[in-house]
Amino acid sequence: MATMDSAWGSTHLKRNETYSTQIKEAFEDQTFAQGMVRFINDFGDGDNFKVSSIGELAIDQMSESVALPDTGQFVFNINEFVGVKVPFTDKFLEDDFLAPAAIASMPRKMKRAFDEYMETQTLKLHQVQTNANANTINGAAHRLGASGSAGQMLVEDFAYARYAMQKGKVPLTGLVAVVDPSFEFNTNINSSASGVVDNPRWGAGMGFDPASTDGVRFLNNIFGWDVYVSDYLDVATATESLNEYDGSTAANVAVGDVYNLFMCLADDDAKPFMGAWRRTPTIKSWRDEDIETEYHQLSARFGLNLWRPESLVTIASTTALT
Repeated sequence: MATMDSAWGSTHLKRNETYSTQIKEAFEDQTFAQGMVRFINDFGDGDNFKVSSIGELAIDQMSESVALPDTGQFVFNINEFVGVKVPFTDKFLEDDFLAPAAIASMPRKMKRAFDEYMETQTLKLHQVQTNANANTINGAAHRLGASGSAGQMLVEDFAYARYAMQKGKVPLTGLVAVVDPSFEFNTNINSSASGVVDNPRWGAGMGFDPASTDGVRFLNNIFGWDVYVSDYLDVATATESLNEYDGSTAANVAVGDVYNLFMCLADDDAKPFMGAWRRTPTIKSWRDEDIETEYHQLSARFGLNLWRPESLVTIASTTALT
């Protein structure tokens, strides 16, 4: 009686490669910078928005035929028009057994790409400050270099950022600092850091729970600043001449240094950034029969700007581990 040779079968009938129906995806940080933005809803049309600015009144010396100073205006523009498009050919849909999973993941992947873009653009708004300038408000610098050796940020810089807020008449509630992971590491190994506590004083105002495990990284509270860690902070692509908080020591920013942000988020009016939507993230799909391809596209139009310069302190620091 004929029998099948199992050794032959193991060689010829076994698949050399087997693919799982699971798809491994990269871990993702939670994005939270949109919570730092005051989004306005009375920007009905056009792409240019102006807000009259009224500061404190002061008595000026007058001269004949010379006008007194006017109040200023905050100018805001819809200047971001971004999107992402993904094509799927019929051949791909017919041949790839994971095609349904790929299509199902596209809306989430496209929204994630947009969220990361919005995160980076928001954290880049320190660039509205004047480059290589202290951006002094009421005698206190709001753009400076870290005071530690070789550009390392210290807890003394947090104390100064609080001082700058006080000089700017900013509410001292809802103080939030966003720092680079390198600062978290350097702080974790420095057991002598003073003025540091492990519980947040504030955080719900940004719409997340600091004690959660969903990716938001709360470090600790330093001199009243709730400190959060982000990988999306802006990185210097050119050198910049800045001083330390004492105003006398140069702390030149090197390429690769990071811009840590200190801000007041006590309420919408105190938030440093303003934003407006002309088109919220919208996904559309269509098919081109001529080339047997279907397209999925996300697009958005919006604007961002620095609304309250006094509510933002930028401190550039090295990312070196010590």
